[in-house]
Amino acid sequence: MKPSKTGVSFRWHGLITAFLVTAVCIGFALSLLDLGESANALTEIGPQAWMSVVFLSLIMAVLRAVRVTVIAGIVQFAPVIRASFLHGAANAVLPARMGEAVLPLALVRYSGLDLMRAVGLLLIVRLGDLLALFGIGLLLVAALDFWSLSAGIRLLLTVVAVLLIVGVGIVPYVVRKLGRWAPRFVGGLVGRVAAAGERIGGGSRVWLVVLTLLIWITLGLAAQTSIAAAGLPIDFKLAWLASVAASLAFALPTNGIASIGPFEAAFVGVLVAAGAPAEAALAAAVHLHLCALIAAGLAALAAPMFPANRKDRVLCS
Repeated sequence: MKPSKTGVSFRWHGLITAFLVTAVCIGFALSLLDLGESANALTEIGPQAWMSVVFLSLIMAVLRAVRVTVIAGIVQFAPVIRASFLHGAANAVLPARMGEAVLPLALVRYSGLDLMRAVGLLLIVRLGDLLALFGIGLLLVAALDFWSLSAGIRLLLTVVAVLLIVGVGIVPYVVRKLGRWAPRFVGGLVGRVAAAGERIGGGSRVWLVVLTLLIWITLGLAAQTSIAAAGLPIDFKLAWLASVAASLAFALPTNGIASIGPFEAAFVGVLVAAGAPAEAALAAAVHLHLCALIAAGLAALAAPMFPANRKDRVLCS
């Protein structure tokens, strides 16, 4: 079956946008930074730092697969890790968030899930990630000193941050309600997507919060390792905030080829705001990004090692 003209047009528009975004970011970097100095700092990073950050990135990939397994109630882990690894690799390199389509399609193929339920699971984890990132970001802004915020503002940010993080566990409930809120003419389709939230009990919602936080804590550790390897004495709070900013930039539907450009710009922006040299900050950002791409490639190569299960073996089905 030939792809629709709309689908082909979307892919071309995504690629063109990605090239333009990357080109613009590189142009700004050339005009504002000494890229030679950044390249030198990058080449001085030792193999231990490379292996550590790649390893932490692989840990994140496994945690994402565990999260999907837990909230979906799937008995067998291997098909989910296969689907999740392929999803992570596609997301790492494809522009315009086109890689997101891989997870539901792979879950259908390898785990036997209903497509609409798989789409619902993707919606739950992505909304949870978004809430967690904003919550963690606000918490870190309140904890760090260089914004010179008043005590009242810090307290308000902390309260909002905690509510957002706790809200990750409420996302399945909200998705479940979508089926009732949807207009009648799309109610059936939305209801099938919303059904993904109906099978997630209280224990699974707690694990959803815990695993989501573990994923982003692991990224913060990876960011701190990259920053330290680039010769910057940055504490964990600032490294975590830089990684949160880079992740939010990565989540934009208009990002560069393999998110090159926006990821680095957000990461460097946070570190420079804290007084770090831009060239060293860029070296750390590129190191973190390259390690994430290497880990995504390794995960994609490892994915076929995990057997698929064509039959649906899902609890509470």
